[in-house]
Amino acid sequence: MPKRKNIVVIGGGTGTSVVLEGLKKYNVNLSAIITTADDGSSSGELRKEYGMIPPGDIRQCLVALASRDFGYLNDRFRQGSLTGHTLGNLLITLFCQKNKDFQQAIDELLRVTGAQGSLIPMTLKPTTLMAKLQGGRILRGEKNITSSREISAKLSNLYLAPKNIPANPRGIDAIENADIIVVGPGNLYSSIMPNLLVGGIKKALVGSGAKKVYISNLFTQPGHTDNFTIYDFVKAISKYTGDDIFTHIIYNNRPIPQEIFKKYKNAIISSQVQIPASIKKDKRFLGRSIAKLSPRVAAPSDPIAKIRNPFLHDSKKLAKAIMEFV
Repeated sequence: MPKRKNIVVIGGGTGTSVVLEGLKKYNVNLSAIITTADDGSSSGELRKEYGMIPPGDIRQCLVALASRDFGYLNDRFRQGSLTGHTLGNLLITLFCQKNKDFQQAIDELLRVTGAQGSLIPMTLKPTTLMAKLQGGRILRGEKNITSSREISAKLSNLYLAPKNIPANPRGIDAIENADIIVVGPGNLYSSIMPNLLVGGIKKALVGSGAKKVYISNLFTQPGHTDNFTIYDFVKAISKYTGDDIFTHIIYNNRPIPQEIFKKYKNAIISSQVQIPASIKKDKRFLGRSIAKLSPRVAAPSDPIAKIRNPFLHDSKKLAKAIMEFV
């Protein structure tokens, strides 16, 4: 019997959870390294009150890996002092208090939900995402960076505070033993980049001999990735990895119909990512129909519903495309 391949997915909550939901149906060893720089909404409040690693992105991925439907963990309270909090975030907080260790709490919840895979916070230390703009102004925190409309034009440097934040050892081990490493999809500067700013993860990723697959976003983000082509996303990541590390790049070759796009367009999306004709000459690129054509509708109790991307990748189609490299 052939050895099961080790696949590591790197990213944030929404995009990574879509990838995991599709890949868990295959006979592979699945791990995900998740950003822990979130400081907004429910995660931000719990982080501030309990001094814990923000749970929101981990929670989305936990639900995706579960052996049965635990979607209610993503449900939010609609009234009272808990308004805006998800049941899953509160459950993770409780398990953290019980275990006194964030990774152990996640491991226990993975067992409880019968999850098929492992979830690895990028670091087990508190960290804050920082953006230095041209002229010297500093944006502090993922929430402020995500809401800024100056990133495209003025970003000088992105970094984590405090400096030299240690990587979760499990993350380094997962990368070193990976056969395939998947990066994205997700918000470029708040979901993908924080992982690459952790020194140990970056070093392991660059040095890995695994196939490295980048999943292109479907849309550009106003003030962040205005007018980006698929090449621009890869170039932006390369700035922080020091080189173009990707052996394969998957993109959507079936655009969202304009009538659907215009109906659901919001503050977080501006246009569909441009795919230059020149990519046909680059064998790294794989075009597939990987967009989910039915937009998601955020819950009324979601405090950031207006800035959630309504268009996601199709988990089954995306997983099938990734498995072409296995």
